[in-house]
Parts: sequence; structure tokens; C-alpha cells
Amino acid sequence: MNDDELMTAVRESFTEVHSATPVEQIVSRSRAVRTRRRIPAMAAALAMVAAAAIAVTTLLPGHPPGRPVTVQLAAWTVAKQADGTVYVTIRELRDPAGLQRTLRADGIPASVTFTGQLNPACRPYLHRLRHGVAIEAAPIYRPPNVLIFHLSDLPPGAGWQIVSGFNLPHHPGIDVFSPIMVYASSQCTGI
Repeated sequence: MNDDELMTAVRESFTEVHSATPVEQIVSRSRAVRTRRRIPAMAAALAMVAAAAIAVTTLLPGHPPGRPVTVQLAAWTVAKQADGTVYVTIRELRDPAGLQRTLRADGIPASVTFTGQLNPACRPYLHRLRHGVAIEAAPIYRPPNVLIFHLSDLPPGAGWQIVSGFNLPHHPGIDVFSPIMVYASSQCTGI
């Protein structure tokens, strides 16, 4: 017996069997059952993603507790506070263009480069600060380094050039950086 003969024999054995339920109703019911079975799996997957997101934002190593995280990378973290203060934790300055984009997105006019690749459009800001401290940095000799930007104290028309790549003679392998206040311009700080 070949395949065609087998299929014909099976088909003929069911010719007397009839269903009172229409085919459309059977198909509709099977789709509903499959959908109902998928919902718990999708809910479990979403719960796992939410739990991971909460764990990442609350248990970040080296990040001050209670501060929301905007971007977390192995090399650096940027966290903007409700009062406009921005905390930048730098463990290793890789991807300066990525850090520059993130700072600008958080409202900080900034140019981020390596030593030897300075942005020639940036000019040092020569005016004195009249009120608070526009930036704090600590510690500067061992990672992670933390920059705290106080946007409310940044003078009008000013921004930051962050230069990385300085090597200290007594601390080999430590990459330090220097924030320099500059005149803000579209070529230098993007603003």
C-alpha cells in the first residue's frame, strides 16, 4: 500500500462521521484557548523584566542610593535629580561621544574628549562665578570619579569641556579627567 492508497482508506473510514459543531466555532475556540495559555507566560516574562529593572536601578554598585539612574554603563553612569543636579560617576572614560550625548540630553552643555583630541572650538570661560559651585569633583586620584553638576549655578553662556587621558606619574594606570568651564557654542558644547 502506498501513501495515496492509505490516505484514501483513512478518508473513506470517516465519511459517515459528522460534527454538529461548525468548523469556524472550533477554530475560534482553539484560538481563544491558545491566547489564554499565553497570558500567564507573558505576565511572568513582564514581571521578570520589571524585577530586573528595579534591581538594576536600586542596587547599582558605586552609585549613591536613592538617586534615579538615567544611563548605567560599565564605564560611566549619569543620574539626573529632580532639582536639576546631575551626578556623573566615571569608572573608565570609554565612549566619550556617548557620555557627551547623554550629558547634553540631560541639559549639560558639554564637550567630552581625550587628551590630544581637544575640541578646538572650545574656549576657556574667563568670568568668575558669582554664586554657588557649578561643579564638584571627587575623588580625582582613584576610580570611580564623581562629577556633580549644579545646573542652577552654571553661568549663562557657559558649558563644560571634560578632557580624559591624563596619567599621573605616581599612580600608573589611573586615567584622570579634567572638567574645564568653557564658553557654550554649537561647535563646542552643542548649545
